[in-house]
Amino acid sequence: MAARGGYRCTGRRAHVGAIQAAKHKIEATGNVEIKREQTTLKADEVRVDRQTQDVEAKGKVSMDDPEWKIKSADALQMNLEKETGEIQNGDLFIEQGQVSFMGRRLQKFDGQAYHVDDGFFTTCLCDSGRVPWRVLAEQIDLNQEGTSVVRNAYFYVFDVPVMYIPYAFFPLKTERETGLLFPRLGFSNKDGFRYQQPFYWAISKSMDSTVAFDVESKTREGLLGEFRSILNTEANFQLNSSYFNESLRTDRTVVDQTIADTHIPISRWSIIGTHRYPTASDWLTYSDFGAYSDSLYTRELVDRYDLPRIQEANAVVSRYGRSRVGTFRSWGDTYLNGQLSFYQDFVQFAKQTLQATPGLSFWGRRFLDGFPLEFRWNMAGVNYWRREGGGSDGLRMDIKPEFILPFRLSNFLFGSLNVAPRETLYHLYRPVEANLLQPQTTGDRNISRELVEIRYTIGTSLNRVFTVNSLGLGAVKHVIEPEISYLFVPGVNQSSIPIMDNIDRVQRRNVFTFAVTNRIWGKAANPLAAVASEKDIELLNPTGFTAVQDIASLRLALSYNVNKASSTNGDKKASDLDMNFRLTPTGYFNFRFDGGLGTGPWQISQALATVTMNDPRPIIRRVLDADFVRPNSFSIGYQFLRNTPNGFLTQDANINLNEPPNCTQNPLDPRCPGGGLNQNVLGSVNTSTFFHLTDNIVVSFSAVYDLINKTSIGLRGGAKYLSACECWTATLNVNQQVNPAKTGFSFNFNLLGLGTQNSQQSGLR
Repeated sequence: MAARGGYRCTGRRAHVGAIQAAKHKIEATGNVEIKREQTTLKADEVRVDRQTQDVEAKGKVSMDDPEWKIKSADALQMNLEKETGEIQNGDLFIEQGQVSFMGRRLQKFDGQAYHVDDGFFTTCLCDSGRVPWRVLAEQIDLNQEGTSVVRNAYFYVFDVPVMYIPYAFFPLKTERETGLLFPRLGFSNKDGFRYQQPFYWAISKSMDSTVAFDVESKTREGLLGEFRSILNTEANFQLNSSYFNESLRTDRTVVDQTIADTHIPISRWSIIGTHRYPTASDWLTYSDFGAYSDSLYTRELVDRYDLPRIQEANAVVSRYGRSRVGTFRSWGDTYLNGQLSFYQDFVQFAKQTLQATPGLSFWGRRFLDGFPLEFRWNMAGVNYWRREGGGSDGLRMDIKPEFILPFRLSNFLFGSLNVAPRETLYHLYRPVEANLLQPQTTGDRNISRELVEIRYTIGTSLNRVFTVNSLGLGAVKHVIEPEISYLFVPGVNQSSIPIMDNIDRVQRRNVFTFAVTNRIWGKAANPLAAVASEKDIELLNPTGFTAVQDIASLRLALSYNVNKASSTNGDKKASDLDMNFRLTPTGYFNFRFDGGLGTGPWQISQALATVTMNDPRPIIRRVLDADFVRPNSFSIGYQFLRNTPNGFLTQDANINLNEPPNCTQNPLDPRCPGGGLNQNVLGSVNTSTFFHLTDNIVVSFSAVYDLINKTSIGLRGGAKYLSACECWTATLNVNQQVNPAKTGFSFNFNLLGLGTQNSQQSGLR
């Protein structure tokens, strides 16, 4: 029977239905089922008032709604429009946070707000057997923000009460609420036992903060603080700070003796942060800053911060700590940027570091009406200075207008002509000093350099489409794009100009570049075909082809310098053959290769190769822990860089060729007996894998192996266990590193749903 008001009501008693309908009321007995939009109500007896949308149900009551469900209840009184009412002896489940409530009387208010008398709650998804943990309370209140308040309660582990709780609140959602977070435990052979206790403070909806006490039995104790504010989608601010006292530390040896400052102070601190804020007048203000007490702070202590793994790895290997603050404004295709930049050098003495402060850039482009000519401009001014030390610094203004004329000679032949005159003006605070690299000086403080860059490019694009019906493809398109370009830059004397960055040296160019690009595009026969017949199943990692996909590409490029001397003088006319290859035959396999092949002799000068594979099987399981909805994955990579004349600086950047050699302090100095780098600069293999051993155990592993020195330079592994009812996880991580040299273990335990810590360090590393 169908009724007005969006209801569909059916019922039967034994084999004979007995349904009575009045003007505004519906009564049904038997196995009754009522559907309203996406909500389904089942019971033995149901009364519905279609005018008020109130419903009463008795006997074997259940209700299915996208956001919440009544698994079972004795009786129900509810308004189906407001979704408010009362449930007797009910078992209720909330989708967000996977929270189960059971109680003598349950009241539902607007939204996902509830009150329970004589009941319990848990996030464990146990169909049968003992529940790993639950909170049994006289009264339970769950507000719309996801916080549960309990009164006169007991915390049960399985069926054993382990704690009496007269009054408490629990954040029953993945976002954090004010309170103590689960501590982090660890151990390393260098730092000893580690205990970190974080406290989270939800200041407001747009601001929060975390403060943590950190102690390591062999080295240090200290505090970490983190403040975050998100005013809107475009405005945010974050500040991290820390202080450590290392009076417990007895071993102050440093692995890397080539850095300028190897001193480790007793008091160590850091402050890092970022902000973005657009003003009402469309100016964007921004800052990214980082300051550290010593050169080794990022290598030893940056893992205390709650950073993504890649960001943490970049901070560990970076030779600079960069700080900047500035403002930015755009007017269509015109841009203005003003910035103050400061650098903290972790390898060389900070007093010799060039600071680019202030800097001002103005760039943009315009198209001429009625004529295919584009005008671009780029003007940049900067003040370079250093506290002390050799070398010159000063003001520099670089002005580079550019005229671009695109052309098409036919349907298959096109290109462009670029002409860019360039003027660079300097005001030096100190004239350039004569040295091995710059033997000639003028002593002038005001210097200028005039250049012009001329580029000419011509190319074509040929393609053909092939019909295929295999590997999920319906058609394949092959594109060939050959290209010839020419670059001319006249030679000028730049010996009186200091080297502050790459702008200060523009070498003479008379170069032809030949390049060809091959691309293969695929069109899926059935894009993203469903792997399950049920339309309501959501795939958490959709695989397969999109409608059109770049399957493979290969680009080869070689440059020829007309003005270079012959290769017999060690100055080659031809550059290395540049190779870039990408292969993505499916959505779950990727191969990448970037390399350079020297043309005399023919040998690989540099290479980077990576293979990445992801499990193509779809994930349809929902778990509160993100690691258990990640697909299996594996990647392996290879990096290589052949030695160059300046390769020794990669091992010791503090070698100064302008001073007499110190072979005791700098044995790699090429002027010393046996000095210099007699091996390739880089040669390493790195691999990482993530794998589901079972439905409840995942493992991860990553390692870097140095092929040159035949040793491991980094190893990281971890395992995470998800309880049988998906309500708690335990994680064990192992990390072995060489700089600093230590092996560490960490352990984390989380009750899922109880304010699970949104932390990179609480998961697999």
